Amino acid sequence: MVDGARTHGQALLDDLAEDLHGDPDVDRAPMFGSLALRVRGKVFAFIGREGVLVVKLDEGSVDDLVRRGEATRLEIARNPAREWAAVPVAPADDLTQWRELVNRARDFVESTT
Repeated sequence: MVDGARTHGQALLDDLAEDLHGDPDVDRAPMFGSLALRVRGKVFAFIGREGVLVVKLDEGSVDDLVRRGEATRLEIARNPAREWAAVPVAPADDLTQWRELVNRARDFVESTT
């Protein structure tokens, strides 16, 4: 089911990417089997293996999402990544939270480039 979940998650992210279509600083590139969103060449969102949205945010925001049970911290080679959160899709594919997080991740990464 992982492939089906990833395909579904990618379709949802593709829908959200349409919101950013007019932004000349945003493009897409392959990353870990997903088509990631980048701003000025830096990845800010992609779909993880289990179909979760993975976003780059400041460490405090990731801590808050994890503390509230809305996300897990992404692990890279079994090490928790400070600025990457993995967020499952909401029931009934409600993209409200994903949309907000994609926009926040875009703004965060843009501010660091």
